[in-house]
Amino acid sequence: MRPLLIPTSHLPTSRRRVLATGLAATGSVVFPGLSAAQNAAPGTTLRLGFIGPGKKPASATGWALAQGHLPKELAPLGYSGVSTHVFPNGPDLNEAFLSGAIDVGIYGDTPAVVARAKGLDGKLIGFDNVGLNVWLLTPRGGVASVKELEGKVVAVALGSYMHRYVIGLLKEAGIQKTTKVVYMLPRDGDAALERGSIAAFAAPINTGPLLVSKGFPLIDEADRHPGLLGSSVIVASNKALQQNPSLGAAWQRARRAALQDIRKDPERYYAFHADVSGFPVEAVKASYPLSQFPEEAYPSAWIQSLEDVKAFLRAENLIRQDFAVSDWKVAGL
Repeated sequence: MRPLLIPTSHLPTSRRRVLATGLAATGSVVFPGLSAAQNAAPGTTLRLGFIGPGKKPASATGWALAQGHLPKELAPLGYSGVSTHVFPNGPDLNEAFLSGAIDVGIYGDTPAVVARAKGLDGKLIGFDNVGLNVWLLTPRGGVASVKELEGKVVAVALGSYMHRYVIGLLKEAGIQKTTKVVYMLPRDGDAALERGSIAAFAAPINTGPLLVSKGFPLIDEADRHPGLLGSSVIVASNKALQQNPSLGAAWQRARRAALQDIRKDPERYYAFHADVSGFPVEAVKASYPLSQFPEEAYPSAWIQSLEDVKAFLRAENLIRQDFAVSDWKVAGL
């Protein structure tokens, strides 16, 4: 099935209702014959949402799912399978959370913090990746510096960790109020740069290195501004955690087992990641150094980063309600 690559907010109400229930299921892993226990009813499928365009989730959780570590840990909780659902961006995944259509979501820190601030009843059960870069690219022969973007158009997926980078960068350069920021999904950046219809495009992991390899000039990246790097968080719904309070611990055990595999044979992992994401191996390696796969559920530096994300969003009036990141965590992880 082709991944869903258009925002649900742009669809008719009837279509959004279908998506809220059926989503864009890209596949499932079923493990028959394993006994159900604890609170989930026998045969319950855990619904996992992630950000596309990949056909399956990657990173440590994706490897844990593909290699059987996650199914093994979830089976004693009563889950007989995992269905995976792809979304074009974090705001759309938030809609699925709010409608009760997914149980766990893996997505960028910025939309996750926005959702929490707006009352989404979920809990942070870990990070899948940290230190995510953003690549700011221009058309060939375009502007040569961030300052030259003043009065021009910068494209980015709104509501994403890349969007936060763009806002922070333009503010730092003193051109936030005089530069237009427009919505564009990562899949459309290549064509827009080729046409020269935008002055710059803020590309996420995978897409950024691929566009650089095609010869589009790089004028800035989040790596040059550590406070604007992103992370990928794992959030579970309160309902799923109420049914299975040990879900977070099971998830982390599966991730740690996957990370042991990945560190033993990174080339095999990167080949898997390239296959499920559809990006060249070199772009994946540039986007996901192994140092960005945390072993801990809550690395202190990245918990602090979430506080910084929240403070940034509040300062920009993108969220109004404050919350304690410590209260977002699950005790004992």
